Amino acid sequence: MTPYAQTVEELFDLQKFAIKLGLENISALMETLEHPEKKYPVIHVAGTNGKGSTCLYLDHILRAHGFKSGLFTSPHLVDFRERIRVEGELIPREEVVAFWQRIKKKVLERKATFFDTTTAMALDHFARNEVDVAVMETGLGGRLDSTNIVPAEIAVITPVGFDHQKQLGDTLTDISGEKAGIIKQGTTVFTGRQPETVAEVLKNVCQERQARLFSVPEHTELVYGREDDADGFILKTAGIRIEGRLPQAGCFQAENLALALNAAREFIERRGGKLSAKKTANSLPRMRWPGRLEYVRRRPDVIFDVSHNLPGIMATVGALEDKQERGRRYLLLGLVNDKDMTRIVRFLAPLFDAVVVSEPLSARRQDAAALEQAFLRYTQNVKLIKDLTEAYESSLSKLEKDDTLLVMGSHYLVGALKARFDKNEGLS
Repeated sequence: MTPYAQTVEELFDLQKFAIKLGLENISALMETLEHPEKKYPVIHVAGTNGKGSTCLYLDHILRAHGFKSGLFTSPHLVDFRERIRVEGELIPREEVVAFWQRIKKKVLERKATFFDTTTAMALDHFARNEVDVAVMETGLGGRLDSTNIVPAEIAVITPVGFDHQKQLGDTLTDISGEKAGIIKQGTTVFTGRQPETVAEVLKNVCQERQARLFSVPEHTELVYGREDDADGFILKTAGIRIEGRLPQAGCFQAENLALALNAAREFIERRGGKLSAKKTANSLPRMRWPGRLEYVRRRPDVIFDVSHNLPGIMATVGALEDKQERGRRYLLLGLVNDKDMTRIVRFLAPLFDAVVVSEPLSARRQDAAALEQAFLRYTQNVKLIKDLTEAYESSLSKLEKDDTLLVMGSHYLVGALKARFDKNEGLS
């Protein structure tokens, strides 16, 4: 085993400490590392869906305007290092190893979590590389998330919905209150399309903390799916007009781009610059975020998507329905066990001609037999294949030229398949 592989194994072994929300451990790690989080400005992104894409777009826009940008997102699909990037480059393997050797004693002493440690690694890596700005995605919630150690000058809240109720609460008021925890005194806050309950919570928190709240949808015009280009869009927001195509399908991606553009404009203008439509448009082709409505094979179409909660799944299926004109529709689904399985299955069951249920490669996987039973309440066209590789190959074998297979439900499912197969078998 290589030093890097050994290190990653030891990092994931920290999951034995489970999820422990709170800033005590990350605060201790930051003190040990001499507070790297204070050495650069941060744009902090929370929400239920669209966080990763919004962070990616922000990173590309800032880099297109000459800023050296660090990017922290989670989870990864194939390689742990995908979580931490500077200027688009993954953190080097040797730095992952060196960081772990430096901090290991403190982590084990405090029983810090995997996410505490990964967040600390990102913040340290950004400081060592002297970034101009770091774009940080929350892991879970916001208020007690490890990333909330950063003194962010700009906060972004993507659409908020139901997910992780066990940790964040059972109502949208509770959940949005946790997400709003990233809003600091005097912060500028950009928010995406929100339910009325969420919008009210964000408004109240901003008033309490004298933060400026900017609702991006109220200042955005979007035309998506033009007659001459089904995947093209025209976006007027942040004082500029952008026309082009995003590497990922779905109008929600254009909305994520609008959110990123407004946050980027704020950051750039604070430093005496101006957001450029040309620079932004030129960076669009590079804004590829794997596993988000990602077509890995054509005719028949095979799509990978990491949507894993009901709002995200509904958006994904809506985008698929807009694009698929003919043929049968198949689903390969695997969930982790903290998702609202009943509501997800009730939504999906009538929309697919046949379903295969399997299990992601995660200790938190939802038992496939329970998932199968949930589908059997609504359809008999469901098959349980516990082995993920076998499930994928079986699903592929059914496809005819005009059919579509959607592989969905978890980063751990999509990531495992992307790691196992190469381009010759239809995966990128």
